[in-house]
Amino acid sequence: MKNLLTRTLTGILFISIITAAVLAGAYTFLIVFGIIALLGYIEFLNLTQLGRRFDQGLFVVDMAGACALFLAIFSFSGQIPANMQKAAILTYLIYVAARPIIQLYKSPDKSPVAGWAYSILGQIYVVLPLALLSVWGYGKELQLLLGHPEYLLMALFVFVWTNDTGAYIVGCTLGKHRLFERISPKKSWEGFFGGLVFCIILASCLNYLIPGILTTPQWIGMGILTSIFSTWGDLCESLLKRTAGVKDSGKILPGHGGILDRFDSELIASPVIFIYLSFIL
Repeated sequence: MKNLLTRTLTGILFISIITAAVLAGAYTFLIVFGIIALLGYIEFLNLTQLGRRFDQGLFVVDMAGACALFLAIFSFSGQIPANMQKAAILTYLIYVAARPIIQLYKSPDKSPVAGWAYSILGQIYVVLPLALLSVWGYGKELQLLLGHPEYLLMALFVFVWTNDTGAYIVGCTLGKHRLFERISPKKSWEGFFGGLVFCIILASCLNYLIPGILTTPQWIGMGILTSIFSTWGDLCESLLKRTAGVKDSGKILPGHGGILDRFDSELIASPVIFIYLSFIL
């Protein structure tokens, strides 16, 4: 009972912070999601340490690279000056070139290439998708076209939450056929289709709730893609945790685990929806 209460209160606080960060504007998003991306990146580095020695110097360099990447991607929304955009891109390119060179001069490790590879992979897997949200959530061209593109961004999160809720309700009630037992024994095909149906129902209503953004078929397309790829995102993070031999990616969110546990769906869905919106808009 206590765990359920903790989980519920954390969930309410989490949803409130995300909603406020998205709707408050680009710079609030930059601060809040920049912190979230860095915390998620730290969790990824911890999960992929896999017995290798922790190196404080490399950690600082990797965090600097992650900050530069987030700001560089964010800059394509058009919300920061051009000189700051150039500086962010240049900084990240310097990091990409310097990172393997720095690895050469570090003390011998069991697998030095793994440390170098995971540092880049974590930025691609965690930092880039979260930063990419800003490009279609606050892009100036989209603001001229749609008026409030941040509603699209908020819709992505609501689709993910709806999919999780539908999958949980239907899966607990009717779930019998395992979806991917090797990676996530509790997920079922019934739960997957339950989440998908919930997303389609929500998508069918969105044109009436926030008119003038997308047509109903376009909303349904976004809902279906979000449901499918958020499920894959959940499974990919489960694979990561199984490899690391842990239950949760972290402990920062009481009752929910870590940042990656809460944003695993968005990490895979974000690039897909970006591509989808680029075509239909």
